[in-house]
Amino acid sequence: MNPPVTPTASTSPRLGLAVASLVLGILALLSSVIVIGAVFGLVGLILGIAHFLRRQGRNGMAWTGVILSVLGIVASIALAAAYVPLAKKLMEELRSGDWGPDRTEFAEWQGVLAPDFSVTTLDGQRIQLSELKGKRVVLDFWATWCPPCVMEIPHFIKLRAENPADELVLVGISSEDENTLKSFVKKKGINYPIASADDLPAPYSDVTSIPTTFFIDRNGVIQNVLIGYHDFDALKSQALAEDFEGEVLTTPRPVEAIPAEDEPER
Repeated sequence: MNPPVTPTASTSPRLGLAVASLVLGILALLSSVIVIGAVFGLVGLILGIAHFLRRQGRNGMAWTGVILSVLGIVASIALAAAYVPLAKKLMEELRSGDWGPDRTEFAEWQGVLAPDFSVTTLDGQRIQLSELKGKRVVLDFWATWCPPCVMEIPHFIKLRAENPADELVLVGISSEDENTLKSFVKKKGINYPIASADDLPAPYSDVTSIPTTFFIDRNGVIQNVLIGYHDFDALKSQALAEDFEGEVLTTPRPVEAIPAEDEPER
């Protein structure tokens, strides 16, 4: 007489289903925080049910797998429901530009003659800020890895295409290496000068959040500074605004001396 054979995962497909359901249930619960737990849970639930349909023993393991799978599915759905409003809020903040530092960060520089500097663009062109008087100038401090910066690029491309170069100058400035910037410029079809620079005078050296965009009028005066993402109309209105009216300063005002109405518009 042959000795009895103890069922194993290899000799009993039914037990294999129970084990798989248990493992997937555990994975579902552990990975529910990143939502994909629902996928593991669904598969674990199906395998557990398949085990029950065979109507044979060792149901305890399958029941555990099914329960954990259901818990994983429920947890994933609950967390996904919580993530949706958070994601919507984040996108609204990115689009409105209300994220990051307070917008009054550069308020003391409004009405101040823009400190001079020079940069060399990716195509070897030297740009001296003081030589651009008579034209409106937009300086965009950005990076290729910055989502709101990248979101603004089509707006700057459109601005460049719609306005003569002898009236409006756009310059993108990043601290990234030239090879990274050249590849990105080619990919995005950027039609305005881009420069790699990280050794500029204040207030440009004070940029701590990107995108940060300086708008300089035809007389070389810093007219406004915007921080964060802004839509095309907002950028256009600043880029093509009338020149600064008021007392032109050579040094920034003390922050405590800035009237509330002079703060950049939110």
